[in-house]
Amino acid sequence: MTYAAQRLEQIERQPETVAYKVDPMIVRAAKQIYRYYADSYAAQLPRPMGIAINRLDMTGKLIYSQLILLPQESFVPMELIELSDYH
Repeated sequence: MTYAAQRLEQIERQPETVAYKVDPMIVRAAKQIYRYYADSYAAQLPRPMGIAINRLDMTGKLIYSQLILLPQESFVPMELIELSDYH
């Protein structure tokens, strides 16, 4: 019982930032999909959490709530897409 409580305290103390390691091709595909979204629908739809990219054909879909990925999909969070726009 004490181990679980100690583990929970360790998890709660971890910083909010998480480092992501994503293939640059996947990030590029996510950026293209996000640009299309921003140019076409940004005023009508809320900001997504990120984009799920299919690694087989580089298609993607915007994720707004629950994150459920298929085995061939990778998730690219919006923070990574926005960060890579400036670098």
